[in-house]
Amino acid sequence: MIWASAHLEALKRWGGKLDHEKSSPPRQRGTIHPGVLHNAFVDVGIPAFTPEVGAARVLDLEMISLFVEGTMNVLKHHGILAGPMGRTGKDVGVFVGNSAFPILATQAGFVEHLVKLNDKVEPGQKVAIQRNSFGEVVADYTSRVAGEVAGLRSDVTSEPGNPLTFILFHKATPSGVETYPE
Repeated sequence: MIWASAHLEALKRWGGKLDHEKSSPPRQRGTIHPGVLHNAFVDVGIPAFTPEVGAARVLDLEMISLFVEGTMNVLKHHGILAGPMGRTGKDVGVFVGNSAFPILATQAGFVEHLVKLNDKVEPGQKVAIQRNSFGEVVADYTSRVAGEVAGLRSDVTSEPGNPLTFILFHKATPSGVETYPE
């Protein structure tokens, strides 16, 4: 019932038009789609956020349960909810870094990752290869830092300059400000 009331109020402010009517309401405080639940809540003053958990269009129940546990910990830590904390990063050995090293494509072609998310890598370790349409290797990609794989390109094709892999690593910064290493 709360959702319906909030949704209808947000809809009324935009003249009662629905998403399927193909009209774009003016942007108001970052709200784009009146049918999105968190936008309806925010529009009527109810704090809300939208979690984006895991890969697009994939139901990952394990990741959802981890997200819920972590979110509950954050809410408890800030006193929004009462109760004992669940597992934390210290309990499960989370790798903590302060920098992400990007590995960018230098050629066009098809990318084959040689590492998975969260794999530990060392400097000089090959993390991906790229082939042309004939199957010939046109590029090898190696890590220049020791750390953990934090991100992988999901599209098998790539053009020069596309990020292929991000390596999370710990780097001491002289002034505490990190720049994007290239």
